[in-house]
Amino acid sequence: MAQVADIDLAWDLGSLTVLSHMPYLYLLTTFYAVRPTTLWLGIAIDVASTYFPFMLLRDSSPVHRPEASKGEVANRSILSNSPIKFYTSLLAAAVYGVVIYGSFRSWLPAYLIVHFEGLKDLSGAHEAALPGVIVGFLISGYAAQSFLFIPALGAKPDAHDLKMAEFDPETATLGQTIWYNVWGYSKRSRTLIKRTATLALTSAMQTGLRTYITVEGVELAGAAGWAVMWASTATLLGGILWWVGDVDGVSN
Repeated sequence: MAQVADIDLAWDLGSLTVLSHMPYLYLLTTFYAVRPTTLWLGIAIDVASTYFPFMLLRDSSPVHRPEASKGEVANRSILSNSPIKFYTSLLAAAVYGVVIYGSFRSWLPAYLIVHFEGLKDLSGAHEAALPGVIVGFLISGYAAQSFLFIPALGAKPDAHDLKMAEFDPETATLGQTIWYNVWGYSKRSRTLIKRTATLALTSAMQTGLRTYITVEGVELAGAAGWAVMWASTATLLGGILWWVGDVDGVSN
């Protein structure tokens, strides 16, 4: 029950919905002349349908409550710092923006022509400017810091951390040594790893299946390539946020 209580389903599902739906809708608005207002309206409806029911039925997790005490979450002063949240959101938006913009300027246009039959207008890629692309991902950046960074930074050490702290390589068995090297991370790192994997897998499945099934003329390889690009970006972002949180003054 304690583990379930620590999961804020409203925040998590709302943020994950934004991040997993955005690649498919971004494809439609960038290359298929769907209006951006349609994109955000669709995301808003999906978020509202998942966020508000859980918000009404469950209390918020301590990591998302500014009044939560230091005993409830780790790094309380950092989690409640608005400038840190803003800059982390901006960093996440920049990661998405730089990867997508770099793809626009390199392999992606040719890939789309080959695997997206009937797609003729690539002006969305050729005319894109990096600042504009980053600004377009600001909402996604906020969702990413909410889903990845905040829960990881607020995670308090658990029994696993205490067990790993007692690890002695001189007396440990081979199995214990392997387990320590594979999963001997702090609660913060384990939280970030699991959430990054969840985001990457969900983005890949949501994007790949919806693109292949609903967009006419898209080959399986095309849908897979588009999905993998976004899943890889999510994985890269998770690694960068781990590096950002791994500094002096931030408790494990």
